[in-house]
Amino acid sequence: MTSSSDKSESSWFQKRHGEDEFIRLCGSFGYEYQDLPILAPTDVFLRKSGGELASQMLSLIDATSNLISLRPEFTALIVSEHLKTQPEINDIQRIQYSGPVFRQTLGSSLDQQYFTQIGVELIGAGTPIADAELLYLASQIPSHLGVTGYNVRITNLQVLNSLLDSKKLSDRARNFIISSIPELQSQSTPISQLLTQAQDTHIVGLNPSNDHLQIAIAGLQDEQAKEVLHGFLEWSEGLAPNLGQRAADDVVERLLRKLRSNDEKEKVHETLVEVSKLVNLEGANEEVLDTAESLLETCPAATAALQSMRSVLNLVTDDPNMSSKISIDFGLIKGIAYYDGIVFDITDSSGGKILGGGGRYDALSTDLGSEREIPSAGFAYNLDALLKSAVTEPPNVAVHPNQWDSSTLLITEDDSQDLLALQLSREYREAGHRVVIGFQYHSLAEVVTECQDEFWENIVFVSATGNTEVHKTDVANT
Repeated sequence: MTSSSDKSESSWFQKRHGEDEFIRLCGSFGYEYQDLPILAPTDVFLRKSGGELASQMLSLIDATSNLISLRPEFTALIVSEHLKTQPEINDIQRIQYSGPVFRQTLGSSLDQQYFTQIGVELIGAGTPIADAELLYLASQIPSHLGVTGYNVRITNLQVLNSLLDSKKLSDRARNFIISSIPELQSQSTPISQLLTQAQDTHIVGLNPSNDHLQIAIAGLQDEQAKEVLHGFLEWSEGLAPNLGQRAADDVVERLLRKLRSNDEKEKVHETLVEVSKLVNLEGANEEVLDTAESLLETCPAATAALQSMRSVLNLVTDDPNMSSKISIDFGLIKGIAYYDGIVFDITDSSGGKILGGGGRYDALSTDLGSEREIPSAGFAYNLDALLKSAVTEPPNVAVHPNQWDSSTLLITEDDSQDLLALQLSREYREAGHRVVIGFQYHSLAEVVTECQDEFWENIVFVSATGNTEVHKTDVANT
Protein backbone atom coordinates (compact mmCIF):
# COMPACT_ATOMS: atom_id res chain seq x y z
CA MET A 1 0.00 0.00 0.00
CA THR A 2 1.06 3.66 -0.28
CA SER A 3 3.02 5.39 2.46
CA SER A 4 1.46 7.98 4.78
CA SER A 5 3.56 10.72 3.14
CA ASP A 6 2.48 9.79 -0.41
CA LYS A 7 0.79 12.82 -2.03
CA SER A 8 -0.05 11.15 -5.36
CA GLU A 9 -3.50 11.14 -6.91
CA SER A 10 -3.85 7.38 -6.38
CA SER A 11 -3.06 7.86 -2.68
CA TRP A 12 -5.71 10.59 -2.48
CA PHE A 13 -8.31 8.32 -4.12
CA GLN A 14 -7.41 5.49 -1.75
CA LYS A 15 -7.89 7.75 1.27
CA ARG A 16 -11.12 9.16 -0.16
CA HIS A 17 -12.50 5.66 -0.71
CA GLY A 18 -11.47 4.73 2.83
CA GLU A 19 -13.29 7.75 4.26
CA ASP A 20 -16.41 6.97 2.21
CA GLU A 21 -16.44 3.37 3.44
CA PHE A 22 -15.99 4.56 7.03
CA ILE A 23 -18.82 7.10 6.69
CA ARG A 24 -21.14 4.47 5.22
CA LEU A 25 -20.37 1.85 7.88
CA CYS A 26 -20.84 4.30 10.77
CA GLY A 27 -23.92 5.72 9.10
CA SER A 28 -25.47 2.25 9.15
CA PHE A 29 -25.26 2.47 12.96
CA GLY A 30 -26.98 5.87 12.95
CA TYR A 31 -23.88 8.10 13.24
CA GLU A 32 -24.25 11.45 11.49
CA TYR A 33 -21.29 13.27 10.00
CA GLN A 34 -20.21 16.52 11.67
CA ASP A 35 -17.72 19.00 10.24
CA LEU A 36 -15.60 20.75 12.87
CA PRO A 37 -13.18 23.71 12.93
CA ILE A 38 -9.46 23.11 12.60
CA LEU A 39 -8.67 25.88 15.14
CA ALA A 40 -10.12 26.08 18.66
CA PRO A 41 -9.21 27.52 22.09
CA THR A 42 -6.22 25.65 23.51
CA ASP A 43 -7.80 25.04 26.93
CA VAL A 44 -10.55 22.92 25.35
CA PHE A 45 -7.97 20.31 24.33
CA LEU A 46 -5.96 20.58 27.56
CA ARG A 47 -9.04 19.83 29.67
CA LYS A 48 -9.53 16.53 27.90
CA SER A 49 -5.93 15.40 27.83
CA GLY A 50 -5.03 16.54 31.34
CA GLY A 51 -1.92 18.10 29.77
CA GLU A 52 -1.01 14.86 28.00
CA LEU A 53 -1.07 16.54 24.57
CA ALA A 54 0.36 19.88 25.72
CA SER A 55 3.86 19.25 24.37
CA GLN A 56 2.49 18.09 21.01
CA MET A 57 0.05 20.90 20.31
CA LEU A 58 0.69 23.49 17.62
CA SER A 59 -0.53 26.74 19.18
CA LEU A 60 -0.58 30.45 18.42
CA ILE A 61 -1.97 33.69 19.79
CA ASP A 62 -4.82 35.21 17.77
CA ALA A 63 -5.47 38.91 17.10
CA THR A 64 -7.39 39.25 20.39
CA SER A 65 -4.52 37.72 22.42
CA ASN A 66 -6.30 34.40 22.95
CA LEU A 67 -4.29 31.15 22.82
CA ILE A 68 -5.65 28.88 20.09
CA SER A 69 -4.41 25.58 18.67
CA LEU A 70 -4.67 23.43 15.61
CA ARG A 71 -6.84 20.54 16.73
CA PRO A 72 -4.79 17.56 18.01
CA GLU A 73 -7.99 15.46 18.23
CA PHE A 74 -11.78 15.79 17.83
CA THR A 75 -13.45 14.56 21.04
CA ALA A 76 -13.19 17.74 23.13
CA LEU A 77 -14.53 19.82 20.24
CA ILE A 78 -17.53 17.53 19.76
CA VAL A 79 -18.43 17.42 23.46
CA SER A 80 -18.05 21.22 23.68
CA GLU A 81 -20.42 21.69 20.73
CA HIS A 82 -22.87 19.23 22.31
CA LEU A 83 -22.91 21.19 25.57
CA LYS A 84 -23.79 24.39 23.70
CA THR A 85 -27.12 22.80 22.73
CA GLN A 86 -28.05 22.44 26.45
CA PRO A 87 -29.00 18.79 26.02
CA GLU A 88 -31.81 17.12 27.95
CA ILE A 89 -30.92 14.22 30.24
CA ASN A 90 -32.14 11.56 27.79
CA ASP A 91 -30.69 13.17 24.64
CA ILE A 92 -28.44 10.79 22.70
CA GLN A 93 -26.17 11.94 19.89
CA ARG A 94 -24.22 9.73 17.50
CA ILE A 95 -21.52 11.74 15.71
CA GLN A 96 -18.88 10.64 13.22
CA TYR A 97 -16.02 12.71 11.83
CA SER A 98 -12.91 12.64 9.68
CA GLY A 99 -10.20 15.16 8.97
CA PRO A 100 -6.61 16.21 9.69
CA VAL A 101 -5.25 16.52 13.24
CA PHE A 102 -1.94 18.12 14.13
CA ARG A 103 0.66 16.90 16.63
CA GLN A 104 4.24 18.06 16.63
CA THR A 105 6.97 15.58 17.48
CA LEU A 106 10.60 16.51 18.09
CA GLY A 107 12.70 15.65 15.07
CA SER A 108 9.75 15.07 12.73
CA SER A 109 9.38 16.80 9.39
CA LEU A 110 6.40 19.09 8.82
CA ASP A 111 4.42 16.55 6.76
CA GLN A 112 4.80 14.01 9.59
CA GLN A 113 3.10 16.32 12.09
CA TYR A 114 -0.42 15.77 10.84
CA PHE A 115 -2.54 12.78 9.87
CA THR A 116 -6.15 12.02 9.01
CA GLN A 117 -8.20 10.90 11.99
CA ILE A 118 -11.54 9.11 11.69
CA GLY A 119 -13.80 8.30 14.59
CA VAL A 120 -17.16 8.49 16.34
CA GLU A 121 -18.58 9.81 19.60
CA LEU A 122 -21.64 8.38 21.36
CA ILE A 123 -22.95 11.03 23.75
CA GLY A 124 -25.75 10.47 26.27
CA ALA A 125 -25.72 6.66 26.53
CA GLY A 126 -23.97 4.80 29.35
CA THR A 127 -25.42 1.27 29.39
CA PRO A 128 -23.57 -2.00 28.67
CA ILE A 129 -25.34 -2.33 25.31
CA ALA A 130 -24.07 1.14 24.36
CA ASP A 131 -20.49 0.12 25.16
CA ALA A 132 -20.97 -3.19 23.36
CA GLU A 133 -22.34 -1.61 20.17
CA LEU A 134 -19.54 0.99 20.13
CA LEU A 135 -16.87 -1.69 20.60
CA TYR A 136 -18.48 -3.84 17.91
CA LEU A 137 -18.51 -0.94 15.44
CA ALA A 138 -14.89 -0.04 16.24
CA SER A 139 -13.82 -3.61 15.60
CA GLN A 140 -15.45 -3.63 12.15
CA ILE A 141 -13.47 -0.65 10.82
CA PRO A 142 -10.15 -2.44 10.01
CA SER A 143 -11.71 -5.25 7.95
CA HIS A 144 -13.87 -2.78 6.02
CA LEU A 145 -10.72 -0.86 5.09
CA GLY A 146 -8.75 -3.91 3.97
CA VAL A 147 -6.87 -4.88 7.18
CA THR A 148 -7.16 -8.65 7.59
CA GLY A 149 -5.28 -9.33 10.82
CA TYR A 150 -5.97 -7.33 13.98
CA ASN A 151 -6.72 -7.80 17.68
CA VAL A 152 -8.69 -5.95 20.34
CA ARG A 153 -7.40 -5.43 23.89
CA ILE A 154 -9.95 -4.29 26.45
CA THR A 155 -10.21 -3.39 30.13
CA ASN A 156 -12.45 -1.44 32.47
CA LEU A 157 -10.42 1.28 34.20
CA GLN A 158 -12.92 1.27 37.07
CA VAL A 159 -11.42 -2.08 38.13
CA LEU A 160 -7.95 -0.62 38.68
CA ASN A 161 -9.24 2.71 40.02
CA SER A 162 -11.53 0.96 42.53
CA LEU A 163 -8.64 -1.18 43.77
CA LEU A 164 -6.45 1.91 44.23
CA ASP A 165 -9.32 3.82 45.89
CA SER A 166 -9.68 1.05 48.46
CA LYS A 167 -6.02 1.43 49.48
CA LYS A 168 -6.48 5.14 50.39
CA LEU A 169 -3.10 6.09 48.98
CA SER A 170 -1.82 9.60 48.45
CA ASP A 171 -2.06 11.02 44.93
CA ARG A 172 1.72 10.74 44.55
CA ALA A 173 1.77 7.07 45.54
CA ARG A 174 -1.23 6.32 43.34
CA ASN A 175 0.40 8.00 40.32
CA PHE A 176 3.67 6.19 41.02
CA ILE A 177 1.93 2.81 41.01
CA ILE A 178 0.04 3.60 37.80
CA SER A 179 3.24 4.73 36.08
CA SER A 180 4.88 1.46 37.22
CA ILE A 181 2.27 -0.76 35.55
CA PRO A 182 4.28 -1.31 32.32
CA GLU A 183 7.22 -2.52 34.43
CA LEU A 184 4.94 -4.67 36.60
CA GLN A 185 3.35 -6.22 33.52
CA SER A 186 6.62 -6.89 31.72
CA GLN A 187 8.18 -7.95 35.04
CA SER A 188 11.27 -6.00 33.98
CA THR A 189 11.70 -4.40 37.40
CA PRO A 190 11.28 -6.31 40.70
CA ILE A 191 8.73 -4.92 43.15
CA SER A 192 11.50 -4.49 45.73
CA GLN A 193 13.33 -2.17 43.32
CA LEU A 194 10.16 -0.17 42.63
CA LEU A 195 9.66 0.20 46.37
CA THR A 196 13.23 1.49 46.70
CA GLN A 197 12.46 4.08 43.99
CA ALA A 198 9.38 5.15 45.95
CA GLN A 199 11.51 5.62 49.07
CA ASP A 200 14.23 7.52 47.20
CA THR A 201 11.65 9.98 45.85
CA HIS A 202 9.99 10.31 49.31
CA ILE A 203 6.71 8.80 48.10
CA VAL A 204 6.98 6.18 50.81
CA GLY A 205 7.26 7.76 54.24
CA LEU A 206 8.48 6.45 57.54
CA ASN A 207 6.69 3.56 59.13
CA PRO A 208 4.16 5.06 61.59
CA SER A 209 5.50 2.86 64.37
CA ASN A 210 8.73 4.89 64.15
CA ASP A 211 7.22 8.29 63.41
CA HIS A 212 5.80 10.03 66.48
CA LEU A 213 4.09 12.82 64.52
CA GLN A 214 2.26 10.38 62.27
CA ILE A 215 1.18 8.43 65.34
CA ALA A 216 -0.05 11.65 66.97
CA ILE A 217 -2.31 12.66 64.05
CA ALA A 218 -3.38 9.18 62.95
CA GLY A 219 -7.18 9.02 62.67
CA LEU A 220 -7.68 12.76 63.29
CA GLN A 221 -9.55 15.17 61.03
CA ASP A 222 -7.35 17.85 59.43
CA GLU A 223 -8.42 20.62 61.84
CA GLN A 224 -7.71 18.43 64.87
CA ALA A 225 -4.37 17.39 63.39
CA LYS A 226 -3.44 21.06 62.87
CA GLU A 227 -4.09 21.78 66.56
CA VAL A 228 -1.75 18.93 67.51
CA LEU A 229 0.96 20.22 65.16
CA HIS A 230 0.58 23.79 66.46
CA GLY A 231 1.14 22.40 69.94
CA PHE A 232 4.26 20.62 68.70
CA LEU A 233 5.63 23.88 67.24
CA GLU A 234 5.01 25.75 70.49
CA TRP A 235 6.75 23.01 72.43
CA SER A 236 9.65 22.56 69.99
CA GLU A 237 12.16 25.32 70.76
CA GLY A 238 9.52 28.02 70.83
CA LEU A 239 9.25 28.18 67.03
CA ALA A 240 5.66 29.40 66.85
CA PRO A 241 6.13 32.72 68.73
CA ASN A 242 9.11 33.62 66.53
CA LEU A 243 7.30 32.80 63.30
CA GLY A 244 4.15 34.80 63.96
CA GLN A 245 0.65 33.31 63.67
CA ARG A 246 0.34 33.48 59.86
CA ALA A 247 3.77 31.92 59.29
CA ALA A 248 3.07 29.24 61.89
CA ASP A 249 -0.16 28.37 60.10
CA ASP A 250 1.75 28.02 56.83
CA VAL A 251 4.34 25.75 58.45
CA VAL A 252 1.62 23.58 59.96
CA GLU A 253 -0.22 23.39 56.62
CA ARG A 254 2.91 22.27 54.79
CA LEU A 255 3.85 19.80 57.52
CA LEU A 256 0.37 18.28 57.51
CA ARG A 257 0.44 17.84 53.72
CA LYS A 258 3.83 16.16 53.96
CA LEU A 259 2.71 13.79 56.71
CA ARG A 260 -0.54 12.97 54.92
CA SER A 261 1.20 12.41 51.57
CA ASN A 262 3.79 9.96 52.83
CA ASP A 263 2.43 6.42 52.63
CA GLU A 264 3.40 3.47 54.72
CA LYS A 265 5.94 1.21 53.05
CA GLU A 266 3.83 -1.86 53.77
CA LYS A 267 0.72 -0.34 52.19
CA VAL A 268 2.50 0.63 48.96
CA HIS A 269 4.21 -2.77 48.81
CA GLU A 270 0.88 -4.55 49.28
CA THR A 271 -0.72 -2.47 46.51
CA LEU A 272 2.15 -3.09 44.09
CA VAL A 273 1.82 -6.83 44.67
CA GLU A 274 -1.95 -6.84 44.09
CA VAL A 275 -1.73 -4.63 40.98
CA SER A 276 1.04 -6.85 39.62
CA LYS A 277 -1.16 -9.92 40.00
CA LEU A 278 -4.05 -8.15 38.29
CA VAL A 279 -2.16 -6.83 35.25
CA ASN A 280 -0.45 -10.17 34.64
CA LEU A 281 -3.63 -12.24 34.38
CA GLU A 282 -3.72 -14.21 31.13
CA GLY A 283 -5.97 -16.77 29.50
CA ALA A 284 -9.47 -17.04 28.08
CA ASN A 285 -11.66 -14.03 28.88
CA GLU A 286 -14.04 -15.92 31.20
CA GLU A 287 -11.11 -17.45 33.06
CA VAL A 288 -9.42 -14.06 33.47
CA LEU A 289 -12.63 -12.47 34.78
CA ASP A 290 -13.20 -15.31 37.25
CA THR A 291 -9.63 -15.07 38.55
CA ALA A 292 -9.87 -11.28 38.83
CA GLU A 293 -13.10 -11.56 40.84
CA SER A 294 -11.37 -13.92 43.29
CA LEU A 295 -8.37 -11.60 43.54
CA LEU A 296 -10.58 -8.55 44.20
CA GLU A 297 -13.31 -10.15 46.30
CA THR A 298 -12.64 -7.76 49.20
CA CYS A 299 -13.20 -4.72 46.94
CA PRO A 300 -16.93 -4.54 46.04
CA ALA A 301 -16.54 -1.58 43.65
CA ALA A 302 -13.91 -3.46 41.63
CA THR A 303 -16.02 -6.62 41.40
CA ALA A 304 -19.00 -4.51 40.26
CA ALA A 305 -16.80 -3.05 37.50
CA LEU A 306 -15.76 -6.57 36.51
CA GLN A 307 -19.41 -7.58 36.25
CA SER A 308 -20.12 -4.60 34.00
CA MET A 309 -17.17 -5.59 31.83
CA ARG A 310 -18.44 -9.18 31.67
CA SER A 311 -21.83 -7.92 30.46
CA VAL A 312 -20.22 -5.93 27.64
CA LEU A 313 -18.03 -8.85 26.56
CA ASN A 314 -20.95 -11.28 26.59
CA LEU A 315 -22.85 -8.97 24.24
CA VAL A 316 -19.94 -8.39 21.85
CA THR A 317 -18.54 -11.91 21.65
CA ASP A 318 -21.91 -13.36 20.66
CA ASP A 319 -20.53 -12.76 17.16
CA PRO A 320 -18.07 -15.67 16.64
CA ASN A 321 -15.87 -13.44 14.47
CA MET A 322 -15.34 -11.20 17.50
CA SER A 323 -14.72 -13.78 20.21
CA SER A 324 -11.35 -14.79 18.73
CA LYS A 325 -10.13 -11.20 18.42
CA ILE A 326 -10.85 -9.79 21.89
CA SER A 327 -8.62 -10.29 24.92
CA ILE A 328 -8.64 -8.71 28.37
CA ASP A 329 -5.62 -6.63 29.38
CA PHE A 330 -5.82 -5.07 32.85
CA GLY A 331 -2.48 -3.38 32.16
CA LEU A 332 -4.04 -1.19 29.48
CA ILE A 333 -3.90 2.28 31.06
CA LYS A 334 -4.06 4.54 28.00
CA GLY A 335 -5.57 7.94 28.65
CA ILE A 336 -6.21 7.16 32.32
CA ALA A 337 -6.30 10.93 32.95
CA TYR A 338 -9.72 11.16 31.31
CA TYR A 339 -11.03 7.68 30.43
CA ASP A 340 -13.09 6.35 33.33
CA GLY A 341 -14.69 3.07 32.21
CA ILE A 342 -14.38 0.61 29.36
CA VAL A 343 -11.26 1.34 27.30
CA PHE A 344 -9.80 -0.56 24.33
CA ASP A 345 -6.97 -0.61 21.81
CA ILE A 346 -7.07 -2.19 18.37
CA THR A 347 -3.67 -3.41 17.16
CA ASP A 348 -2.22 -5.19 14.15
CA SER A 349 -1.92 -8.97 14.34
CA SER A 350 1.49 -8.78 16.03
CA GLY A 351 0.16 -6.49 18.76
CA GLY A 352 3.06 -4.11 18.23
CA LYS A 353 1.26 -1.41 16.28
CA ILE A 354 -1.81 0.45 17.57
CA LEU A 355 -4.29 1.14 14.77
CA GLY A 356 -6.94 2.83 16.88
CA GLY A 357 -8.79 2.74 20.14
CA GLY A 358 -11.14 4.50 22.48
CA GLY A 359 -13.29 4.16 25.56
CA ARG A 360 -15.68 5.81 28.00
CA TYR A 361 -15.07 9.34 29.33
CA ASP A 362 -18.18 10.33 31.32
CA ALA A 363 -16.36 12.98 33.38
CA LEU A 364 -15.19 15.01 30.37
CA SER A 365 -18.49 16.90 30.20
CA THR A 366 -18.00 18.38 33.68
CA ASP A 367 -14.36 19.23 32.84
CA LEU A 368 -15.73 21.24 29.92
CA GLY A 369 -18.25 23.12 32.06
CA SER A 370 -21.35 20.92 32.33
CA GLU A 371 -23.18 20.90 35.65
CA ARG A 372 -23.71 17.15 35.38
CA GLU A 373 -21.85 14.18 33.99
CA ILE A 374 -23.05 13.16 30.54
CA PRO A 375 -22.27 9.51 29.73
CA SER A 376 -20.03 9.54 26.66
CA ALA A 377 -17.75 7.19 24.77
CA GLY A 378 -15.97 7.08 21.44
CA PHE A 379 -13.08 5.79 19.38
CA ALA A 380 -10.64 7.07 16.77
CA TYR A 381 -8.30 5.68 14.12
CA ASN A 382 -5.33 7.06 12.26
CA LEU A 383 -6.65 6.54 8.71
CA ASP A 384 -3.17 6.82 7.19
CA ALA A 385 -1.84 4.05 9.47
CA LEU A 386 -4.88 1.88 8.74
CA LEU A 387 -4.47 2.14 4.99
CA LYS A 388 -0.76 1.48 5.30
CA SER A 389 -1.59 -1.79 7.12
CA ALA A 390 -4.24 -2.80 4.59
CA VAL A 391 -3.57 -5.75 2.29
CA THR A 392 -6.55 -5.02 0.01
CA GLU A 393 -7.96 -1.78 -1.36
CA PRO A 394 -11.01 -0.32 0.46
CA PRO A 395 -14.12 -0.87 -1.66
CA ASN A 396 -15.27 1.96 -3.88
CA VAL A 397 -18.66 2.92 -2.45
CA ALA A 398 -20.97 2.85 -5.48
CA VAL A 399 -23.78 4.82 -3.82
CA HIS A 400 -23.80 7.93 -1.69
CA PRO A 401 -22.17 6.89 1.61
CA ASN A 402 -25.24 7.98 3.57
CA GLN A 403 -28.09 6.59 1.43
CA TRP A 404 -30.02 3.54 2.65
CA ASP A 405 -32.67 1.16 1.39
CA SER A 406 -34.58 1.67 4.62
CA SER A 407 -34.25 3.17 8.12
CA THR A 408 -35.06 1.15 11.22
CA LEU A 409 -35.35 2.10 14.90
CA LEU A 410 -34.94 -0.85 17.26
CA ILE A 411 -36.10 -0.61 20.89
CA THR A 412 -36.33 -3.08 23.77
CA GLU A 413 -38.75 -3.18 26.68
CA ASP A 414 -35.84 -3.69 29.09
CA ASP A 415 -32.17 -4.67 29.09
CA SER A 416 -32.91 -8.41 29.33
CA GLN A 417 -33.15 -8.46 25.53
CA ASP A 418 -29.99 -6.47 24.74
CA LEU A 419 -28.34 -9.46 23.09
CA LEU A 420 -31.34 -10.06 20.82
CA ALA A 421 -31.37 -6.34 19.93
CA LEU A 422 -27.74 -6.51 18.79
CA GLN A 423 -28.42 -9.66 16.77
CA LEU A 424 -31.43 -8.09 15.05
CA SER A 425 -29.51 -4.89 14.32
CA ARG A 426 -26.82 -6.90 12.49
CA GLU A 427 -29.46 -8.74 10.44
CA TYR A 428 -31.16 -5.50 9.37
CA ARG A 429 -27.85 -3.84 8.46
CA GLU A 430 -26.88 -6.83 6.32
CA ALA A 431 -30.18 -6.30 4.50
CA GLY A 432 -29.16 -2.71 3.67
CA HIS A 433 -30.90 -0.85 6.50
CA ARG A 434 -29.64 2.06 8.55
CA VAL A 435 -30.31 0.80 12.09
CA VAL A 436 -30.32 2.75 15.34
CA ILE A 437 -30.83 1.05 18.70
CA GLY A 438 -32.88 3.50 20.77
CA PHE A 439 -31.15 3.02 24.14
CA GLN A 440 -33.34 5.71 25.71
CA TYR A 441 -36.70 4.29 24.57
CA HIS A 442 -38.53 1.31 26.06
CA SER A 443 -41.99 1.61 24.50
CA LEU A 444 -43.63 2.73 21.27
CA ALA A 445 -45.40 5.48 23.18
CA GLU A 446 -42.04 6.99 24.20
CA VAL A 447 -40.91 7.02 20.57
CA VAL A 448 -44.09 8.79 19.44
CA THR A 449 -43.83 11.37 22.24
CA GLU A 450 -40.09 12.08 22.30
CA CYS A 451 -38.80 11.30 18.81
CA GLN A 452 -40.64 13.91 16.75
CA ASP A 453 -37.91 14.95 14.31
CA GLU A 454 -36.74 11.56 12.99
CA PHE A 455 -38.17 9.52 10.13
CA TRP A 456 -38.22 5.74 10.62
CA GLU A 457 -39.70 3.43 8.01
CA ASN A 458 -39.59 0.55 10.50
CA ILE A 459 -39.84 0.52 14.28
CA VAL A 460 -38.90 -2.85 15.77
CA PHE A 461 -40.05 -3.44 19.35
CA VAL A 462 -38.61 -6.32 21.39
CA SER A 463 -40.66 -7.22 24.48
CA ALA A 464 -39.21 -8.42 27.78
CA THR A 465 -40.20 -11.97 26.79
CA GLY A 466 -38.30 -11.76 23.49
CA ASN A 467 -41.31 -11.29 21.20
CA THR A 468 -40.63 -9.01 18.23
CA GLU A 469 -43.12 -6.58 16.69
CA VAL A 470 -42.34 -4.71 13.45
CA HIS A 471 -44.27 -1.47 12.88
CA LYS A 472 -44.03 0.09 9.42
CA THR A 473 -44.70 3.79 9.12
CA ASP A 474 -45.28 6.13 6.21
CA VAL A 475 -45.11 9.31 8.25
CA ALA A 476 -42.43 10.22 10.79
CA ASN A 477 -43.65 9.11 14.20
CA THR A 478 -47.19 10.45 14.00
